[in-house]
Amino acid sequence: MKKCLFSLLLSLAALPVAAQIEETFWHWQVIDTARIVCSYDYTEYFMFRSKHIKTHDDLWLEIGDHLSKFESYRRFQSDSLFYTTAQAKEEYSRRVHEAMKVKGKNKDESFTMMMEIMPNGSDQIIYKNYPQDSLMVQDWIKNRLYYTEFLEPQAWEIRPDTTMILGYKCQMAECDWRGRHYVAWFTEEIPISDGPYKFNGLPGLIFSVKDSTDEYSWEIRSIVKPNGSRIYLSEPLNGDHYKRNDRIKTLKTEWRARLGHVKKANSDDIMLGCEPGETEDPYDLIELDYK
Repeated sequence: MKKCLFSLLLSLAALPVAAQIEETFWHWQVIDTARIVCSYDYTEYFMFRSKHIKTHDDLWLEIGDHLSKFESYRRFQSDSLFYTTAQAKEEYSRRVHEAMKVKGKNKDESFTMMMEIMPNGSDQIIYKNYPQDSLMVQDWIKNRLYYTEFLEPQAWEIRPDTTMILGYKCQMAECDWRGRHYVAWFTEEIPISDGPYKFNGLPGLIFSVKDSTDEYSWEIRSIVKPNGSRIYLSEPLNGDHYKRNDRIKTLKTEWRARLGHVKKANSDDIMLGCEPGETEDPYDLIELDYK
């Protein structure tokens, strides 16, 4: 079958609920209509190298008539609860308090609890061809930043290798981009030059991308054709606004934030009488040309 039926049903069921939240609670602006929605399993290492834990996220690529939007559906679900019901917010606070109490007794158990409790998913939202011929990235990091860059395809080299993914015949392509080497699989059976993250420029939809160090990967899980699902321009949920920045400054801010997380985690461990954990630099960012 060319679609995973279970994932398809879950995705179709979620779309109307998402629209109700975005329109009723957040009053976001409609910027296009989604013709295809692709779900990707995004995998990366949790930033602490000593943990050597891979984390997963459910990322959605909404492709419309004029643009596409790529974001974490898991983050959207977390925000939908946290910012729409007082009961959900109270329950979240209670669980965080419980996890912090456990941390003084069992560091590993507390770490697992916090990973399960905290709102998770990528803070980054990527729009292709919005504005026209540009790529816009919204990133929460610390100060809710956004930047735009020219929508430029990667310098792909198409290989003769083929494979089947979700029933579609896919072909291999490779590229070097911003400090990493990537292998991708795309299908010309869906002749849309788009894909996960910032990847684009192949003669078909990109189903899979992985970097050569195996630190980052995007694997397609399902494809649906929704009936008039809307694509929204996201805004911060507390009345704030995204502040304009540039790409390199944003990446440097993100890297400093990662280093800050490591430092704070070690400080918390020392305060609680535990041995500090991570001492080396965390895993690096996807794009490495900020250095």
